[in-house]
Amino acid sequence: MRRIPPEQRRAQLIEAAIRVIARDGLDAATTRTIVAEAGMPLGALHYVFASRDDLIDAVVEQVIDEARRAAVVQADADDAAVDIETLTRRQLEAYLRLLESEPNRELALLEVSVHSIRRNRAAAHRHWESYQAAVVETLRHAARRAGITWNQPEERIAHLLIRAIDGLTLSWLTDRDSAAARDYIDFVASSFAAFALPVAPPARTGGRAAARSATGSRARPGARSTARATGKEAGRVH
Repeated sequence: MRRIPPEQRRAQLIEAAIRVIARDGLDAATTRTIVAEAGMPLGALHYVFASRDDLIDAVVEQVIDEARRAAVVQADADDAAVDIETLTRRQLEAYLRLLESEPNRELALLEVSVHSIRRNRAAAHRHWESYQAAVVETLRHAARRAGITWNQPEERIAHLLIRAIDGLTLSWLTDRDSAAARDYIDFVASSFAAFALPVAPPARTGGRAAARSATGSRARPGARSTARATGKEAGRVH
């Protein structure tokens, strides 16, 4: 049998796990089922993953990172200046296109999330932290790209945006109504624009301020003349 490089083996097992979880649920995604889906021998999984749980963590991280990269690529699609509302709308539309083209990926992620909440709270918390970190990074990238700063802590805004994305995902997976999803995206983009503040230009330390300082440090000619005249008067009195 042809030897498969570790990174390729890893990618194939992740893809196989996504297919099995989306199709049959997480309980059905046993080590045996996943390697059979990937067309590999039973022991192949342990060459690249310490356990099935490590593979499931890798599934979660990959699906989350794909959505993050889609948003970042959309933010950098052109060099023209863009406001944060337009940028947020474009990023969410990029996510929707990803969801439309490969719904099984998000379906697998939802299956893992629900299963972990029910049976493995530590894993659920670990997956949530990965999700939030990806959204925080996306917010930071969008802020730099649009030239704004957020008026609330990034973690708080990420919390709200995750809820919006989860609602978008679950609704679309249920009704497959992309027009309604885009209406919702418009609403979310306009709502999140309210958290944006323009970045203040750096304070100017030279120019007029320096000139005023220099002028203030020099006595006016008239004042010097008055001082000399006053001095002479004082001498005559004495």
